[in-house]
Amino acid sequence: MMVRRKRHSSREIKQELRSIYTRDGHIPNLTKLDRAGRSGFTRLLIKLILLFGFLSAIAWGGFFLFSQGFFHDNETLVLTVEGPDEVKSGEPSSFTFIYENTGSVPIASLKMKLNVPDSFHVLSSVPEPDESGEWTIGSVSAGSDGKITVSGVFLSEVPSSQRLQALYTYKPANFNSDFQDIATHKVEIVDSVVALSLTGPEKALAGDTSEYVVNVQNTGSEPVYNLRVTPNLPQDFSLSQSDPALGENETSWNILTLAPGELKAITLKGSFTSTASGEQKVSVSVGFVDDELTLPQATQEVVTDVLGGSVAFSVIVNGSNENQNAQVGDSLRISIDYENASEETVEDLSFDMNLTGQNGAVPIDWSRADLGDGSRSGNTISWDQSAISSLKKLDPDDSSVIDLLLPVSSELNLGDADAFTITVTLTLGKVGNVTSTRILDATPITVSLNSDVRVNAQARYYSESGSAIGSGPLPPKVGETTSYRVYLNVTNSLHTLSGVKMSTTIPQDVTWLDNTDTDIGTVSYNATTRLVTWSISKMPVTVGHAGAWFDVLIHPDAGDVGRFVKLANTTSFEAKDTVTNESLSESLSELTSELPEDDFAKGEGVVVDN
Repeated sequence: MMVRRKRHSSREIKQELRSIYTRDGHIPNLTKLDRAGRSGFTRLLIKLILLFGFLSAIAWGGFFLFSQGFFHDNETLVLTVEGPDEVKSGEPSSFTFIYENTGSVPIASLKMKLNVPDSFHVLSSVPEPDESGEWTIGSVSAGSDGKITVSGVFLSEVPSSQRLQALYTYKPANFNSDFQDIATHKVEIVDSVVALSLTGPEKALAGDTSEYVVNVQNTGSEPVYNLRVTPNLPQDFSLSQSDPALGENETSWNILTLAPGELKAITLKGSFTSTASGEQKVSVSVGFVDDELTLPQATQEVVTDVLGGSVAFSVIVNGSNENQNAQVGDSLRISIDYENASEETVEDLSFDMNLTGQNGAVPIDWSRADLGDGSRSGNTISWDQSAISSLKKLDPDDSSVIDLLLPVSSELNLGDADAFTITVTLTLGKVGNVTSTRILDATPITVSLNSDVRVNAQARYYSESGSAIGSGPLPPKVGETTSYRVYLNVTNSLHTLSGVKMSTTIPQDVTWLDNTDTDIGTVSYNATTRLVTWSISKMPVTVGHAGAWFDVLIHPDAGDVGRFVKLANTTSFEAKDTVTNESLSESLSELTSELPEDDFAKGEGVVVDN
């Protein structure tokens, strides 16, 4: 059923609205809205917000007024540095640090601290700094300026960049706080007052004497001090003499003082060895010495084209013609290969090999040496035509070889050298129709001995005195447990070792007992990989011998009857010789219940049935 709503006329609607909004006989003005009264808390909150905003505006305004407006508009410290942008190393130079107050407010106090690189040596300053090395300038009135001049010399690497830095600390008259500013000056070291030259032959014949002259001169107006001249000679050049002479173990010349304009000459004489050929570079450098540091000033180089000699020969030690390391007890297999490289017949040849120990006796066991038909006198071996027929006469393109064997001593005695140099000299009596003695040298070869380290791994049931250090039945029995002690030993007396490690793994059926001890270093065990490692970070020669041990346990079953039980797998050793920088390594056999080093347990290592 649909209900119909009654429709009202507009007159009726107006009367109803009037009855709703009439107050006290009047209809209010609905074109304006009246706000409801605010609570006291709201009014207080609004007042606080306005107050804090006002205070914040004052604070920020003061900050900008003093830091950017008032201060910088009325006081300005301008800093400049006057001085060369490029200088020569060793040449005196001056730098002026200028300060100027361009503002209207005086500076109450001003101080300057100068930071210079270590290579800059101060000679004088105007005015002088105080005892702390700083300049206390004091007050600087508005519109006034001043300066500090520092003179010094750069003893710097050429080329290089250096910086002088002046740090100013000052306080404006209208401020109670200190301010700081920095002035920096960059200087390029482009040249040096030390001039260097090197002269030498453009061509040379192997074996003939070649001369090189080094000139060092001070081109500056002041003396220079503590210079070092260092030559860089080719490996195949043998220096026979120099003027001034070099002292023992010296490789460079030191010049304590070089006056203005003074020139000092150094002469080097030597010859290119038989293995030299083609272009050979000889160079020399000079530098200022600062403690143990050399600051390069100049380098010069000469290229000499070396022509082959009448006889070409070389020396090979253990397959190499270069310096090398060897083990104590090794044998040195040495070959001297020689060939007539000329178009003339050469006659009356002889070789001399000399071994020179470095700070000690040559550690060669001459009783076991094979001299290759040579004759020995002390540490010199000689071959001539009476021993080798090819040395009497060698036709063009003919060649031959001398082989010899020199065993290194198995143990070094006190006073034995741990390094020695092998030099071989060839003497020619006649080339073609010209009878004239000529001498050719081979490039020397230095043999350095690695440390005489010895390692050992052994398992024991009894100590060396016979007391039991293991437990359980011996021989081991099926179904019962027997424990053993595994010893690791390192003996060393020649060089300090670093990174020493001895490691092994124990089989799955062997139990780790977590009972260890060591003289030095630490013993660790990884239960996942079953790796046992004895580590020593550094073993000095003063230690001599070090040992470590750990205990293991076995529980044989019926399948082990009649055989030895494996206690540890292969043991590996590694270390580094700190003198020769050689990595040393060795591998030792696995350990079993046989116990060959245990005299009290011999014959009792095979598992028996219970």
